[in-house]
Order: sequence, then structure tokens, then C-alpha cells
Amino acid sequence: MRRAIAWTSGPLLAAFFLWLCFRGVDPAELWDRVRSVDPLLLGLSVASVFAHLALRSWRWRTLLAPVAPGVPYRELLSAVSIGYMASLLPGRVGEVLRPALLSRRTGTPFPAALATVGAERAILDLLAIVVLGGGALLLPARLSGVGSHADPELLRFLRVLGGGLLAGGIVALGLVVALARNRDRWEGRLRSFAGGDRPALVRKPAAFLAGLFPGLGAFATARGLGVILLQTFVIWIVIAAGIEAGIASCGVALAPASSLVMLPILAVGIGVPTPGGTGSYHAAMTWGLVGLFGTPRVLAGAAGLVVHAFTWLPVLAAGGLFVALGGLTRGGEPVAVAGEAGR
Repeated sequence: MRRAIAWTSGPLLAAFFLWLCFRGVDPAELWDRVRSVDPLLLGLSVASVFAHLALRSWRWRTLLAPVAPGVPYRELLSAVSIGYMASLLPGRVGEVLRPALLSRRTGTPFPAALATVGAERAILDLLAIVVLGGGALLLPARLSGVGSHADPELLRFLRVLGGGLLAGGIVALGLVVALARNRDRWEGRLRSFAGGDRPALVRKPAAFLAGLFPGLGAFATARGLGVILLQTFVIWIVIAAGIEAGIASCGVALAPASSLVMLPILAVGIGVPTPGGTGSYHAAMTWGLVGLFGTPRVLAGAAGLVVHAFTWLPVLAAGGLFVALGGLTRGGEPVAVAGEAGR
């Protein structure tokens, strides 16, 4: 029953959001807008997706360097591409598949690889989204694009929410840095606890948690932290530029920093547990473009369809290519994600 709910709730939620997003929109006019996209701007948006995968692999190599130096970049890119492709499946399986694949193919300790993925997704990316999005809201209207048509109460809410998330992200980053600088002590305590005469139900989770601490090594030095934050900034600037180009390809005129304002809104859409953000991403795109920038609803809907589709198509192409090149196997053995995660 739980499995059935997990596999059906996401698609049903996606269908609901799609209905919510496109109700009242003339399908013929919407299709006409989709067909008339600017191919050059759309090409730039597609190129940004491939650049994003490459840059994320580059940052992952930095995060892994203290525990697994010299991991081949091709293996990182393969795991990232296949993991993102698997994000279309229910349950965010791609976030676990990525470190599991790398562990199987390179021998990188799975708990440490999983720790780097958790740190980058839950802390680094959150910080980047909030800092860039919140900072853009404070820019003059000619740069942010947020003009008199935006609801002042909505803007106030977004700024308060952004401030709260930023504070939380900074606290979380500080906690990770503190744990990273004392990781040997905490790892030792957990391993000692796991080695005692305790039930397996207690020892195994403690041993697994101990294995996470080596994955935080890149946060332990000021230089390492600086490099990671710079890489994160570059990644999200590329993502924002791709979103801007994709939206503009549909004929939506935006200010230079409008896509930065959209980052937190679209991140919420992607965060809803629908397959690949289907429906929830479109609703977030429509809500942001209409509510903050006064974009006509049909144009906003077309932008959601185009940007979402041409974000996932390159991911599917890259992930499929690496699967075809043997990215799921090593020595003919298939990767068992659940088995890797449970060890």
C-alpha cells in the first residue's frame, strides 16, 4: 500500500497542479506561443543545462577531495547525469543513486559521498538560492523587474521568508563547518558507540552516521569553504541565465535580474514531490511571472512548458548516454541502490 501511494501520489499531484496552472488558458493560443519560441535563446537555455551538469560535477569533485582525491571527472559527470535523470522517478531516488553509483564504480565510501550530496543540496544550494533571490528583490525595479504591479504584501512576505531561510542556511553552514573541523572527534565517538555491546538496531545507524563525517572534510578549511562557495555561486548564475534565456525565448521581456528573483519560487516548485517537478514547476513559473512581473497568463504558461521541457530533455539525453556507456554497472554487476544505501 505504501509503495502504491508513493508511485501514484506524485503523478496525481502533478495533474492537479497542471490543471490549476492552465485552467482558463486557451489551448490554441498556448500552443501558438510554444511553437513561436526563439531558437537561439532556447539553444542558450539548453546549453546552460549541460554546463550546469558539468559545473555540479566539478564542485562535487572538490567536496569529495578530502576523502576520495583524484576521482575521475568522467565518473562524477556520469553519476551526476544519471542521478538527475532518475529524479523523474518518485521518492527523489536520484539523490541516493548518485553517491551509490560513484561508490560502486570508484570505491568511494558511500556514506561520505552521500554526506557531500546532502551538504550541497540542503545547505549550499539553499544558501545560493536565498542569497541571489533575496538580493535581487532589493535591487531597483529596473534591474529586478519587480514593479508597481507586484503586490506589496507579497513582496514583504517573500523578503521575510527569504530572510528567515537565509538565517537558517547560515546557521546550518556554521554547524557543518564546526562538525567538519571536529569530525575526527565525532566520528570516533560514534564508532565507539557503534562498537559497544548494543543492539544492531542502534549500532548500525551509529556506524553509518560515523561514515558521514569524512564527507565534510572540504568544509574544514577557509580555503576549501571559499572554493566551494565560489563554485556554488557560479553554478547558480549559470542556472539563472539559462532560465532567463528560456523565458525570453517565449517572448517574455524580463529585467536583467528577474531570473534571480524567480530562483526561490521555482525551487519551491521543484521541491514539491511530483515527478521532475511536473505541474508544480509550471504552477510556480506562472505564479511568479504573473504575480511579480505582470506577465500575461498564456505567456507565463508557455514559458513554464518550454523551460521545464528543455531543462529535462538535455538531462535525459546526458543520463541516457552515460547509461548506454555502462554507467550503471561495474564488471557486469547492476547497481542496487537500496542495498548500497542500507549498508
